Amino acid sequence: MRLVQAEVLKLVRRRGLMVWCVLLTIGVVVIVETVLVILHAVNPAHHGPAGGASNFRDAADTVGLLGTLSAVLIAATGGSQDVANGVFRDLVVTGRKRSSLFRARTPGAFLVWAPIALIGFAVVTAASFVFAGDLPKPSGSDVWHELVYVFAIGVVNLFLAVGLAAIVSSRIVIGVLIVWNSAISHILISFHSFGGARKFIDVAAAEHFQVNNSSGRIAMSTATALLILAVWAAVFSGIGQYWTERRDA
Repeated sequence: MRLVQAEVLKLVRRRGLMVWCVLLTIGVVVIVETVLVILHAVNPAHHGPAGGASNFRDAADTVGLLGTLSAVLIAATGGSQDVANGVFRDLVVTGRKRSSLFRARTPGAFLVWAPIALIGFAVVTAASFVFAGDLPKPSGSDVWHELVYVFAIGVVNLFLAVGLAAIVSSRIVIGVLIVWNSAISHILISFHSFGGARKFIDVAAAEHFQVNNSSGRIAMSTATALLILAVWAAVFSGIGQYWTERRDA
């Protein structure tokens, strides 16, 4: 537990990282919701209410995208900072197991990322009810599904980023995962010739939990989606731990 607390402290002390993650995940949605409210107040005939079920789903999906970016930034930093700062050798010399050092990184990154993602999600949820006007409000099922999606895509990227950061620099990890989540995975999902094999893409499995999961989504059961995400997390975590245990101190 002390190792996890140390990881949290090291990440929180990176003020630049924290500021950017808060701005990306919370600041952006606050600005968007504010603009929508102002537009509706100024010209309600052309701009509908800022809340409601439809706007909630779009905003929640945005939180999922921005939250994924924040998860990658935090986890890539957490997974590489010991080596980048030149303290990995010192930690190993103290007698701490390399595997323990690695396994503390993901929960540490999660404890830093989760509150940011929750606040961003809470903002869009509250706005969808407060500013719904005469539009239908999101149901409890809508809120639950979108919350699960935000954490499914965010948590799996935490594992991926920490695992990859044990092998290459954080900048490479951030670039690769941003491109994967924003472009490559969706291109692969759109290839119908791949058939059922597309369900094994982590992004496709995470999107199973979205409310709007009928258009362009891959059909699969909840158990299958959870299993696929768990496999992705386990594989990259295993690779990262294997590399950490054999890294030159």
